[in-house]
Amino acid sequence: MSIKNFIKILLDIEVNTEDILELRENPKEYVTKVEDAEKLNDLFLLMDLAKRQEVDEDDN
Repeated sequence: MSIKNFIKILLDIEVNTEDILELRENPKEYVTKVEDAEKLNDLFLLMDLAKRQEVDEDDN
């Protein structure tokens, strides 16, 4: 499944890129609404927090 489809299914946001790194760096460039860019920023924050927790659990 494509990045665009995953984001549409999970967040009901349409993005105009398949490049997750570019989307992460500048979500406003790839969506039409500021609210959607904010949701994407929240998604990326959640991903970062989950990764940190995973790393912390691996250290213990």
